Amino acid sequence: MDTDLIQILKEYDSPEIDSQVRNQSKRYLEKYWLDITEFNSCWLRIKNKIFNPDSKDLPELMFNEGFELLAQKAGILFTKEEYYALQKCMKFAGDEYFVIIENKFSMNEIGDYPCLRFKFSVNTTWKELNNDDEKDFSDISSYDLLLNPQKHFFVFGDSGLWGKYTANDYNDTPLDIIGFKLELATIFQEHFKQPKEEQKEIREWLPQEYKKLIK
Repeated sequence: MDTDLIQILKEYDSPEIDSQVRNQSKRYLEKYWLDITEFNSCWLRIKNKIFNPDSKDLPELMFNEGFELLAQKAGILFTKEEYYALQKCMKFAGDEYFVIIENKFSMNEIGDYPCLRFKFSVNTTWKELNNDDEKDFSDISSYDLLLNPQKHFFVFGDSGLWGKYTANDYNDTPLDIIGFKLELATIFQEHFKQPKEEQKEIREWLPQEYKKLIK
């Protein structure tokens, strides 16, 4: 068990946390946590193929060259509809697993608290992603992952053909930037199509460098 997970589990041992919430949160962590050894030996290489390792956070360009980009509003990591849209794209890309990695360089990093790292099968249902609790999100783990409005995340699959950067607390204009290789353009554009008015609003939110890349 890696030291980051141990530290988080210790935080959950606080008597101030309801025992049912604590146990539910621990089960989620123990099931889906991405061990640092696996991250460094496998996933870091894939991450660096997709995302620029020299970029720390928006407004910097987060993706490497060679990826088509689209943008949408963020604020949370996924809605149910967005997750299932992404799942269709992942399956088309041939992914078996995807990971969600908290950005340690985001403006909202709190002290030395470990950044979140999770690994999921592409067949994971929305209910499973929510720790079987779609209504009140009472457990800490899935809330911090899916609903916490102060976290920034990298999301990508083992195909290395796409990625998503979610900046939930970027100024007052939270943004999702999704990048994908040209061979996936049709499916991503189909499943993440936005009304023209929303596209116009998002374009106003984009950092200047992204306006050159996202039409």
